Amino acid sequence: MVPTVRLRDGVHVETDRSVVFDARSAAGDVTVVSHAHADHARRSGAAPVVCSRLTADLLAARAGVALDHVTSAPGVSLRPAGHVPGSRAALVDLDGTRVLYTGDVSTRDRGPLRGFEPVGADVLVVEATYGRPDYRFPPQAELEGRIRDFVADAAAPLVLFGYSLGRAQTLERLVAEATARRLVVHPTVHAVNRVVTESTGQRFDAVSWDEVDRLRPDDVVVAPAGARRGAWFAGQLARLDPVTAGFSGWAVHGSYRYRLGVDEAFVLTDHCDFDELVALVRAVDPDRVYTHHGFAAELAAHLAGEHGFDAVALRRGQRRLEEF
Repeated sequence: MVPTVRLRDGVHVETDRSVVFDARSAAGDVTVVSHAHADHARRSGAAPVVCSRLTADLLAARAGVALDHVTSAPGVSLRPAGHVPGSRAALVDLDGTRVLYTGDVSTRDRGPLRGFEPVGADVLVVEATYGRPDYRFPPQAELEGRIRDFVADAAAPLVLFGYSLGRAQTLERLVAEATARRLVVHPTVHAVNRVVTESTGQRFDAVSWDEVDRLRPDDVVVAPAGARRGAWFAGQLARLDPVTAGFSGWAVHGSYRYRLGVDEAFVLTDHCDFDELVALVRAVDPDRVYTHHGFAAELAAHLAGEHGFDAVALRRGQRRLEEF
């Protein structure tokens, strides 16, 4: 039976039973949460979900959501997605049809975070955050070397902006590899670090700025970009004139640095670039591909036109490919 795939509150895949992925509140016969970023996570723990234990622990710590969760279910296989700590892709058997849902995904190894390893499936539902040809990123080793050099050479206080879950932990690792300077992190980053350490044993030599009365001129600070609007942050940094840097796949375009208002920008991301997305799809070799998030229409058109895949971008309310 060919499954129906819809984008509603989350992605719904249905045959005689339903599987719901990354919904805020909707539930199916099976409900999967891929990772603990807010745009994929649940707002309540009322329905049982399949997710990694680390994702459940992170949601409890970050959002106060206590999930009734399991790490496996009949016909559902979770696989490391390589996106952020705890992130999982899901391979689901629906009446003999193998459906692979990646959630946000990266095939790059980044320190202790191993990249996603594609597996064969009949239907693939894949993110397309950077699903356009101009989003091609440098090799990870080259990129990390440039970031370490930047941290080691910076004479002024240094502020690195990255998401609390994922980017921040990579930045902390690179800072520790580049310098012995004190590392100060935003409290939300510190909370994530604590949960990751409890789950994986990975340690972070960083202090929360809640515990710091006064920043020192040689400190390195890691914080989400939104933290710069806080009074503590602005007051501490106003007297230090720090060097600032942002980290994102969007930094392939020079305008990103100016939009974020930072001195430097690096193409450090937790997602696949365009070529990696295409390679992932080719490795899975599905009969049908559904793209969503980001440049979904552009990626689907490329997969169909250049590689011959039966591919389409999901939009709310759409159903099977035949109905497009």
